[in-house]
Amino acid sequence: MTLSMLIYTLDIECFFDDEFTLKKLTTEAYCRDPRFEFLLLGVRDPAGKLFWLPQGKIGSWLASIDWNQFGILCHHAHFDLLALSHWYGVKPKHVFDTLSMARLQLGNHLSVGLESLARHYGLSGKTVPYDAFKGRRLAELSPTLLGELGAGCLHDIELTWDIFQRLAAGFPQEEYAIIDMTVRMFTEPKLIGDIDVFAKVWSRERKRKLELLAELQVDPADLQSANRFADLLREHGVEPEAKPGKNGSIFAFAKTDDFMVGLLENDDEQIRCLAEARLGIKSTLDQTRAERLGFMAARGSMPVYLSYCAAHTTRWGGGDKVNWQNLKRGSDLRKGCRAPTGHTIVKADKSQIECRILNYVAEQWDVIERFAKHEDPYVGIASKFYQRTITKADSAERGVGKQLELSCGYGAGGPTIVRTAKRGTYGPPVQLTEAQGLEARDLYRSTHPNVVGYWKQAGRIISAIAGSAATAEWGPLQVSTNRISLQGIPIWYPELHYHRTEDGEEYWRYKSRRGWVKLYGGKLVENVVQFMSRVDMSQSLLRIKARTEILPVQLEHDAAVWVVPDNLVEPFVKVVDQEMTRAPTWLPGIPLACEVSIGETM
Repeated sequence: MTLSMLIYTLDIECFFDDEFTLKKLTTEAYCRDPRFEFLLLGVRDPAGKLFWLPQGKIGSWLASIDWNQFGILCHHAHFDLLALSHWYGVKPKHVFDTLSMARLQLGNHLSVGLESLARHYGLSGKTVPYDAFKGRRLAELSPTLLGELGAGCLHDIELTWDIFQRLAAGFPQEEYAIIDMTVRMFTEPKLIGDIDVFAKVWSRERKRKLELLAELQVDPADLQSANRFADLLREHGVEPEAKPGKNGSIFAFAKTDDFMVGLLENDDEQIRCLAEARLGIKSTLDQTRAERLGFMAARGSMPVYLSYCAAHTTRWGGGDKVNWQNLKRGSDLRKGCRAPTGHTIVKADKSQIECRILNYVAEQWDVIERFAKHEDPYVGIASKFYQRTITKADSAERGVGKQLELSCGYGAGGPTIVRTAKRGTYGPPVQLTEAQGLEARDLYRSTHPNVVGYWKQAGRIISAIAGSAATAEWGPLQVSTNRISLQGIPIWYPELHYHRTEDGEEYWRYKSRRGWVKLYGGKLVENVVQFMSRVDMSQSLLRIKARTEILPVQLEHDAAVWVVPDNLVEPFVKVVDQEMTRAPTWLPGIPLACEVSIGETM
């Protein structure tokens, strides 16, 4: 990194108490609340000088710096820079964030809080006396206590700078720009929220849930029986997941279990309602979101919080209790997010990107040829399954073809195919028998032999990741101990080893923050395809930014949203179409496509 002499490292200390705290408020609500108060600002300037400023001197000092010439480094830059942007209008030339960098460089299986990173690197821990100034406004702090607070803040800054230098060694250069882009979606928001729309969603959802519970004829009290709840899920095509308990396997029905979190975000509203009733949730997911978005809109433009490298595959994740990545298409929550006056929303979605990348790296050239010819990629396999010609007019049958082409590339079995078809994830809900599920599985595998072969390659690659051999090539990927890399960007498999259970089951597994995760050929293929999709998306966004100087305001896996001045929409759309369909250098010739839409709302 060559910007060390152009970076200010900053850390703010601010008022908090038992009620006004990040434990009870979102970062956005906390930073923009009238109760917010800066106590002091700690600084490390580009020359290495350390100092802190009390509240009364912060504004004048910040105004004395031409932030167009300097970067700002923080740990958890979302927090510090939203506060500095909202209260003082600070917008640096570049944003650096050690929390985000650590997720990529060390893996998201580790805690990346400042204290945890200090322990990881053998550095002295935080010394800020939080208990001493909890509940105290600046006027209530003695000079001695303020000095202790300032000293602790400067120690945090030294830790941040030290950790930054360590993480910067070998950090992929283009990822600095991706972190900057991610943080600015939150700290320099552009979207405007329609409070009336959000209020209507809240009221409608409350009425809908009451009606749905009555329709399901389910007494929430009955759902306290795990077996009864499991039976209801099975009736709706969902097989309950289990987890280890004290006396053997138990259902994963706790509110913190990934399985239950998934149910609460399920596309099927009946399944969501059952999960909400089981957990005693009084409001629906959409109600909660509408409420949070409504209050957010009342405070100003809408900050979009996304966590960089939150997913194992390095994709973004939701954060700050609002998951912007899974707002339903066409929903009123989306319609409540608008462009400001004189601007237009532009959205672009990479079409079937995972399917295209999978078939390209697996050398399934017949599928790639259909994409290159812009043929419908789903009617062919649907026609074979139904043994008659299927067209776009056959929405249900084509949906089954879409499901097979898009979801079976990672080794889905018959039961999964049946459940997915019943949910209607890829089209109208379709009832398939168990025999049809197996038939669909076998059809996909017989018509995609090279994809099946790629799963087998992946199974062998797992051994290489677990070993200590020199770096090997796997298509565009580089394989080395405990990781796979692309363009210098790693996806981690920490402590990967072959495991044998007490009852004799054997499998590969690796360490995650939530425990051990099984790994097999199909799963590794899913990981690396999503990983490659993320890198391709990131590089597309950087090219668009380089040509237009316009940053996205929201991301959804393989889609992006921009707020564009009305007079620039037409040329901007042309650039987006060119760059979102440009083949990356590491997948030369792959036929990519995207769908671009424009409008007043998201």
